[in-house]
Amino acid sequence: MAYAVVIYFDKTSELPILNAWRELEKKNISQAISNPGIRPHITLAIYDSLNCIECEKEIKQLADNSGVLSINADHFGIFPHSSPVIFIAPAPNCELINFQKRIHHVLKNNVGGSWEMYQSGNWVPHLTLAHDIEKKNFPAALEICMKIQLPLELKITQIGVVKFEPVKQLFEIDIETH
Repeated sequence: MAYAVVIYFDKTSELPILNAWRELEKKNISQAISNPGIRPHITLAIYDSLNCIECEKEIKQLADNSGVLSINADHFGIFPHSSPVIFIAPAPNCELINFQKRIHHVLKNNVGGSWEMYQSGNWVPHLTLAHDIEKKNFPAALEICMKIQLPLELKITQIGVVKFEPVKQLFEIDIETH
């Protein structure tokens, strides 16, 4: 069991991503994302263990003092694994990088087994559009994903924690507007 700290977007921001996910699922190209019921998100950290009660308090305090962030997803990318991942990604800005670093800092005493690829300095901010794509379906998946008009402004309004596999939302907290 692992735990992911994720950021979510307002309904307007997530609509193009949800549309792509639905079309990918309808055409039986990629079903893994929408089936668990998780919303479009960017993962900030993944841990093998997490003290949920203390973690929720720390994240709430961070969210109360952060203010809504906006980022621009301005490019598509591919993680070329054996089952490729198609994603959109924001141009990393100081606010987003610092927010991710603060998450790791405030949770450091309540987590264990931080996944290396999500640690500060290694983290590649991305919003997964499709994964576990069969090679024969890759061109169709890319065509569907590229229907999303970039740049796409993503207004970050919530932070949450999910455990997986199977995916289960543990909590989500609104980021206060200032």
